[in-house]
Amino acid sequence: MRIFLNRYTIFPNAKINLGLNVYKKDKSGYHELDTIMLPIDLKDELDILIFERIGNLKIVCSDENIPIDEKNILYKTYKLFFKKIKKENLEINVNLKKNIPSEAGLGGGSSDAAFFLKVLNEYYDDYFNIEDLKKIAFEIGSDVPFFLENKASRIFGKGEKINILESRLETNLILLKPNFGISTKLAYETFDELKEVKYSNLDEIEKGILTNDIYLIEKNVENCLEQAVQNNENIRILKSSLKAILPNKKFFMTGSGSVFFAFISENEKDFLETRIKTFLDNIKIFICKIKN
Repeated sequence: MRIFLNRYTIFPNAKINLGLNVYKKDKSGYHELDTIMLPIDLKDELDILIFERIGNLKIVCSDENIPIDEKNILYKTYKLFFKKIKKENLEINVNLKKNIPSEAGLGGGSSDAAFFLKVLNEYYDDYFNIEDLKKIAFEIGSDVPFFLENKASRIFGKGEKINILESRLETNLILLKPNFGISTKLAYETFDELKEVKYSNLDEIEKGILTNDIYLIEKNVENCLEQAVQNNENIRILKSSLKAILPNKKFFMTGSGSVFFAFISENEKDFLETRIKTFLDNIKIFICKIKN
């Protein structure tokens, strides 16, 4: 007989990158980064049942394209947490409702992992402090520590160095997810072949976040990985199509893509959504807000 202990329903949210500077590989073979991440209110839903018996993790997911075995980042989180806490694995059931698209640059998997990690830690009476939890999170994935704080942040190094920023940014976003993804591994490999790179002025972007100056932000955003994949035929067609139908709107790729976003006003939402639906096929549209 199973004794039900705890049920948690949590809502991991996505992020966007405002500028993504990538530098050449270091001696360990990893790229150093410098980027600003902002949490947004597009969310997954995780329903978690923890039972008082030794067992394993069972994952059910609304998206059949996402693996539910050991390839899933939640499984990696589960195994690593119990290894670190030096206890036997408990039986846990997770029902994951995916709203954040995958292969998008929105950090959906990393956010799911971070929120799940916090639940496990809470279940064990906050066994790990936040700094120790960040170290565990970084072993899971480079974006995972950001979602533990889940605040506007400047991210350095390989993702492990986080400076929280004061943000007064109040704006809507339109996110466009085409029906293709971008391989993060391939984007980085292609970046290494670039001869010229444009870098974001992240200090100016920080000022824009603090003063709610969208123009200052837009003027200084560059994404090195967007530059790396600019010759991808799908990306090229999407960008040229957006420029043709919305010539006065600036779209930026987040992370390694394939989602592009733009800042929009409340009054623009309906017009932009209608125009994109009219002229572009196979595009999912999300209207979101920045989380401060």
